[in-house]
Amino acid sequence: MPSSLSDTMPDKMNLGPHEERKLWRRIDFCLVPMIFLMYLFSFMDRANIVQCRFVRVLHIIQLVRIPCKYHSSVRSSVQVATWHNAEAGFYPGVVFYLSMWYPKYRLIYRVAFFSSAAAVAGGFSGLLAYAIGFMNNFGHLEGWSWIFIIQGLATIVVSFVGVFALVDYPDTAKFLSAEEKRFIKQQRTLDMDDDGESTVTQHILSAFADWQVWSMGFLLMFINVPAYGITFFLPTILNNFGYDTAISQLLTVPVYLAAAISMVNVAHFSDSMKIRFPFIIASALIGLAGYIIQITDASTGVKYFGTFLAVIGGYSGFPCVIGWLANNLHGKYKRAVGTAIQVGMGNLGGVIASNIFQAQDEPRYILAFALEIGFLCMVLIVAVFTVCAYHRANTARIASAKRDEINETEYAVGLYVI
Repeated sequence: MPSSLSDTMPDKMNLGPHEERKLWRRIDFCLVPMIFLMYLFSFMDRANIVQCRFVRVLHIIQLVRIPCKYHSSVRSSVQVATWHNAEAGFYPGVVFYLSMWYPKYRLIYRVAFFSSAAAVAGGFSGLLAYAIGFMNNFGHLEGWSWIFIIQGLATIVVSFVGVFALVDYPDTAKFLSAEEKRFIKQQRTLDMDDDGESTVTQHILSAFADWQVWSMGFLLMFINVPAYGITFFLPTILNNFGYDTAISQLLTVPVYLAAAISMVNVAHFSDSMKIRFPFIIASALIGLAGYIIQITDASTGVKYFGTFLAVIGGYSGFPCVIGWLANNLHGKYKRAVGTAIQVGMGNLGGVIASNIFQAQDEPRYILAFALEIGFLCMVLIVAVFTVCAYHRANTARIASAKRDEINETEYAVGLYVI
């Protein structure tokens, strides 16, 4: 069996291991940091709302949606600047964008790296809120106002820089030679650009009719509820442990940093081992342990340790779920629509999470934690169902190929990633 896609193609372009590593590092440097910053400031809007809610601030924010029909780099930048309405299209757009650059077993690590910005945003917002707490009445403004002013200005700057810094696709990248562009195209999955003779409408409809899109959508929604739930209410939960406001904000920082490190490491090993399912299961089990600790009468120190497990478990499996579907959808149009459906369903998890921690349940939030445990159990059930369906489909495809005496190199490319 070939070691890479390029081995299966005629007139292939080969690079040595050292040259290939240098190429991917150069692409990473040109793409990932800017995407990371854009998602960081995009997600910090939500994190700042959490901090302001924590200090009992109520503020009405008008959201503006700006229609955008620009190139990928311009579209992503404008979406960040227009906050949550546009943000709904930002994440699936970036996943699709990265899938046009990286082969399937290099994709999840990059998705995790930029997704870790969500965890970093949670930690950074805690530090920012603590520091800005000393700016009350500065410039005749309340301290919480400066959270939005400083972060908002940074978001605008990053969005403008992104317009010029990001490159649309490998074919338009000026920092790549013709040979490198050819190599990248060879390294991507064979079906990446294979949309056949069907129309765009047919590809869109096929995404809606594909069982795995809905299975993965529910999987993402179920994993997002505990991830968002602990994010939205972590300062309040820590405050109910007996810490004051400032200490509670600072204690969120190491929790989110640990989650960010965990996300990147899980994705690295998932790509290296070329499997997704075991890491999703492990993440869910870690999250379950964390929430079970929260629901008990354990000491404050043990419960604080439990918040690490809950946040790490919620965040670590997220990139694997996103990448699992992206790896298994054939055709760029179907992949784009399927990922958008999945992320849209996943965002419903945030809606659910924002309503399960009720004031009357303070200080222990037993009902909320019990619901989080229930959703993580649903993650286990849906993940097992999905992997069994994939395994059955792979087994049938291999048996059929062997009967027809099809070469392993040809049918292996179409097997589902487990």
